[in-house]
Amino acid sequence: MLNYIKSEFYRNINTKGNYIFLFGFMAFACFLNIVLGIFANNDASFRYGSTNFSFSSFYTSMGAIMIICLPFVLLICGQEFKHSTLKNSISYGISRSQIYFSKFFVEIVIGTINLVLISASYIISAYIMLEDSGILHFNYLIRAIVACIPLFLVGVILAHCLYFILENEISVWTTWIILMIVVPKILSMLGRKIVAFDKIASCMPINIMSTYTYHKGSVSVFMSWNNQDVFIKCFIVGIIGTIIFYTLGLVLFKKRDIK
Repeated sequence: MLNYIKSEFYRNINTKGNYIFLFGFMAFACFLNIVLGIFANNDASFRYGSTNFSFSSFYTSMGAIMIICLPFVLLICGQEFKHSTLKNSISYGISRSQIYFSKFFVEIVIGTINLVLISASYIISAYIMLEDSGILHFNYLIRAIVACIPLFLVGVILAHCLYFILENEISVWTTWIILMIVVPKILSMLGRKIVAFDKIASCMPINIMSTYTYHKGSVSVFMSWNNQDVFIKCFIVGIIGTIIFYTLGLVLFKKRDIK
């Protein structure tokens, strides 16, 4: 299995799409702060030219950022079925369990590197272009990123699971959006009337990411994971969700016919 993991890293290191994905998002992250900086320099009354607003905009958008899990997993393993390389790997004696785990391991490593680099580019560009609002807002941002890592992991493993058990990418994207976005939002609406649904909805990754308090008259936003219990919940949800979708995907992948 170690050789297969090495080959996966080598393949991804030499895949142009991965670099387009990474540098594209890094450039976009910098662009957002550059735009704020330009407006702030040209208009003294512009109230959003600070790291406070920039950082809070970042971590209140974690739910939207979750969507990048889909194209990211596509880059790592989505092309395997199109080019029959997965079938060739199995015919060479590599077990499905090894393939499934190896690709997931590569996704974790590359995904972590991407998250660090994209976040770093956003933070650095914010400090260069915007007024420094103090260390407090930087700490909030770091805490938000740490809290969301296990929730992003759920999004990645669900996409990973779906790519290995469904026939085409449209089905993967549709199913992922329904499970990760549509169902949690429906449960949230039902939760306004039924307590049981509200408790379930509060454990959905997208809902945890989207829960925050906005202070009127300021640009201060306080996310739910500033609460220690919710911060711990992020890791519990991440671990349970990862185990469930990893196991489900592996079991169904072993039963799937590879064409």
